[in-house]
Amino acid sequence: MAYNKVAGVAVTGDEDGAHHVISEIAGGLGDIGYTIPGQAWTYWNRGPGPSCSETDEGHEWSEKTGRTIAANPHAVTSALAERPIPA
Repeated sequence: MAYNKVAGVAVTGDEDGAHHVISEIAGGLGDIGYTIPGQAWTYWNRGPGPSCSETDEGHEWSEKTGRTIAANPHAVTSALAERPIPA
């Protein structure tokens, strides 16, 4: 089991497909004991159309949530280090 381990998910896809992939991966990680903090995921938020490398649109949101998915799991990891979840 992966108790006291924390995970987040970053997907290189857009909207519906990314939400599906994120839910499947996060669900699987949770099933084996990982803690998944709130807002511990991100994806390319532009919808159908050009890919991330073909436009400057949407980069600010993606970068902001990328920083968040680094900060939130780090905060939860620190909390679990002080008060581990019993297996």
